[in-house]
Amino acid sequence: MKKALAILLSCILAISFAACSKKESSESTDVQTESTQQISNSETTAQPSNDDNYTLGSLVTVNGETPFILNGLRLDGNRSASENNGKDYATEGIRSGFFLDERIAFYLDTDYSNEDSEDVKVICVPHRPFAEYEELNYEELTEQAAFIETFYGQEDTDISCFDPYVFSEDFGEGDYDVLFTYQGDIAYYIVINLTPEY
Repeated sequence: MKKALAILLSCILAISFAACSKKESSESTDVQTESTQQISNSETTAQPSNDDNYTLGSLVTVNGETPFILNGLRLDGNRSASENNGKDYATEGIRSGFFLDERIAFYLDTDYSNEDSEDVKVICVPHRPFAEYEELNYEELTEQAAFIETFYGQEDTDISCFDPYVFSEDFGEGDYDVLFTYQGDIAYYIVINLTPEY
């Protein structure tokens, strides 16, 4: 009798282990499918990341519903790695490495033009997770800027819109966010890296 009870309990235990492992496997497959869908969705629409994962030289769309539509960007430097200058307009793989105090020429692929308005500003600030921008108002943002430029339009695509630099006496090496704002709200941004020239 004891032997039969022990066998019965062993069978019940084995069946319950098999059922639990099958359920865990099913849940694991669901999680993998869900995360794969999230990855593929994030690849098709570049959105700002609220964590600190970012790619240097990628133009990220925050709000593409403004009159200022930025289709692509080109950045050239006047001192470092000049062989990387003159590339085509792009949204990925844009030149992102420059020296502090180096002039960075901005070429914007956009049809936007409004000489009577200062709606579009380009603001460069030391890098931070994107979520922190939601806590800053426009005035606080401009107070922390390494440079601020106003974009009125670009008649000749072979001539840069402006060529600012980050002054090494006021700012250090590291990653910087270049924010393209429309009426004080961030529409696009790109992260670049600045190093000292030795």
